Amino acid sequence: MTVVIMLIMNKKALFCLFCVTCLAFDLSGQSTSFTFSNQAESSSLSPTADSIAGHVVAWGDIDGDGWEDLFIGVFSYKGRTNMLFRNKNGAFEFDDQEVFRFPTRSTGMVFADLDNDGDLDLYFASMPVEEDKKKTLLDGASGNRLFRNDGKGGFTDISEVSGACPVDLGGRGVAVFDYDGDGLPDILVGSDPMPGYSGSQTTTSRLFKNLGNLRFKDVTKEAGIPENAPGYGVVPCDFNDDGWPDFFLAASDGGNRLFINDGKGRFHENEKLNELFKWQWTGGDNMVCGVAIGDVNRDGLMDIVLGSHFLSPWYYPQPVRLFLNRGEINGGLSFEEVTLQAGLPPIHIKTPHVEIRDFDNDGWPDIYASAVKFRGDSIYPIISKNLGVSGKGVPKFVTDANDVNDFPTLDEINFDRTHKRSDFFFKIQDEKRITYFAPGPTCDYNNDGLMDIFLASWWPEFPSMLLRNETVNPNNWLKVRVQNVKGVNRMGLGSKVRIYKEGQLGEAEGLIGSNEVCVSNGYASGQTAVVHFGLGENSTVDVEVILPHNKGKIVRKGINANQLVTIN
Repeated sequence: MTVVIMLIMNKKALFCLFCVTCLAFDLSGQSTSFTFSNQAESSSLSPTADSIAGHVVAWGDIDGDGWEDLFIGVFSYKGRTNMLFRNKNGAFEFDDQEVFRFPTRSTGMVFADLDNDGDLDLYFASMPVEEDKKKTLLDGASGNRLFRNDGKGGFTDISEVSGACPVDLGGRGVAVFDYDGDGLPDILVGSDPMPGYSGSQTTTSRLFKNLGNLRFKDVTKEAGIPENAPGYGVVPCDFNDDGWPDFFLAASDGGNRLFINDGKGRFHENEKLNELFKWQWTGGDNMVCGVAIGDVNRDGLMDIVLGSHFLSPWYYPQPVRLFLNRGEINGGLSFEEVTLQAGLPPIHIKTPHVEIRDFDNDGWPDIYASAVKFRGDSIYPIISKNLGVSGKGVPKFVTDANDVNDFPTLDEINFDRTHKRSDFFFKIQDEKRITYFAPGPTCDYNNDGLMDIFLASWWPEFPSMLLRNETVNPNNWLKVRVQNVKGVNRMGLGSKVRIYKEGQLGEAEGLIGSNEVCVSNGYASGQTAVVHFGLGENSTVDVEVILPHNKGKIVRKGINANQLVTIN
């Protein structure tokens, strides 16, 4: 029995109306679309990465050995510190660098080659506070930081001289992209919409132009970014295919806004689209957090998904919202919300982080949120499987993991109403019912061609999880890296990669998948600059790379499946 609860409230939340509906979903004993197992202990992440108040995670190969390393940022309660783990052939070693032992309220992070020297530097967003009044952060918390990589994975803090870490910024989401086409990756930092909580008085997201040699200049006003434009989640993408990267800011209280690049160093908004992206009942503790891009219907256009962090989703469940990019209509960029038509269900837990990834390599990108359900000792991440496109280019999804148990029951709802919220979370985790995580970036950490998930636990009673993808299928895959191409940034950020059936390059009916090189999808999460594609039964494909800023195309034909290909 599943309980569906609808919450009706005025601004002061005076009352709740409960509507209990019995649904005929019972997947006990049945298989689901995807299979994962928790490898945190066997990979040596646990117990170091357990009970850490983890709030941000980034993947990146910091030492160039071909294995993606892992950084976890924390809230520094009770002396907890940030953690770097080196990936050694799929197992991890804790690298306790002193430079990372500073108090934080970490909120965003990416590894990126900011000086184009061939190694990954680290930009770290944190909400500053001098001293927590509740004495949980005795040493306060630092603001944003920038760390230079020495080429071997050793880092130096260059925050004070970088120009990208102002003390008055309570940073949130972080994106790296070359907004002006000069070949240097710039930094966009989303701001918190609640100044008192963030530790600063600004709610304006900031754009830092890369001047070279890891020096930056704040060009927020010059670029046309208005005041009071916050961003819990920040993602860059060339949405209108004009060659110039745009960006989306996901947030309540003034967020959920799309900014279009004019190709001359300035951005403008489309108020009609911003109205479409609004999320009803948001504000305060009902937050929109994550935003991710991907081509869910394989039409070559980048679509958008949004994830939420509502205060009580077991009363008032929210779906992951899906907006299809419909391209240019009547001279302007157009999106259409298809959440209901696509079959994306309400989820009875917070889903702050979202991504679009093909978890079974069938060629149809799935939609994932940073929450898991349990059945016994088995773990089921909330993934909506893409079944393909029906009429009008709308994909259909099935979220069978949502129904592996009957949370929330009426007893659980009553427990929440009569106990502290912390007791409620302890109960549902201790009984292995459901839980969520703030960050949850995907990565093929063991290089087997299947996308895995790391979930950093916020809860002191619950461990972090490294979910290894063990979904059995005969499908092929391809990973593409754009690197060191003349005229663009060394990481190829902003490059569009399209995969076609062999011999059908450029033909719409031959398109298997498309995506854009991006390291900042979702919420509080950083990904690698490697684009992953499921190929289904295709064993040989053609690859087209469209370089940013209209710098041309690169074509590779007859590429064999099941490998990482570097385009340069």
